Amino acid sequence: MRALLIAVLLLAGCSSPTPGFILAPQVFWPQSNQLQQSSFAFSVSDERPVGYTLRLRNADKVQQIKTSNDVRAQLEQTLSAALTEQGARLNPNSSTQMTVRIAQLQALVEQRTLEHAVTNQVALTVFIQSNQGTFSKTYSGDSSFTAPFKMDIAAVERELRVLTEQVLAQLLQDRSWHDAVRG
Repeated sequence: MRALLIAVLLLAGCSSPTPGFILAPQVFWPQSNQLQQSSFAFSVSDERPVGYTLRLRNADKVQQIKTSNDVRAQLEQTLSAALTEQGARLNPNSSTQMTVRIAQLQALVEQRTLEHAVTNQVALTVFIQSNQGTFSKTYSGDSSFTAPFKMDIAAVERELRVLTEQVLAQLLQDRSWHDAVRG
């Protein structure tokens, strides 16, 4: 009986569990007063057509893996902090509403015999609705890399995080939406 228990535990240890996948991008935007005269409601919505962030294809087998953390909440927290550092007042009761919609945020991994290829895709849309009308603009980026042997989950996380941070920087540095939130 003890030998059977040990064999089961050894086999369980050899199985490949679903890897944990965390995406926690940050933005480094110099503090200024660019948005000082603006007060608006702010939110992030996840409107991706797929529910996963990492898709791992190995021959005929496909794993679709969600992040271990709440990506929508993470992006909302990160962007809220960046906007307030620029002087914006985030007011949930404001008639001006800014929503950042997550249209695409994924890492696609193709595992081959001696290597793996990764393609990252990020697209975020700023949508602003106010008494003056609406504003919408999409910011996106793609990246890819190939590495030897089996996929390293930490490397895939890092590359998707870096790409997401680059797209967030595009969004934050673009002043075309500033007038729309000032109303």
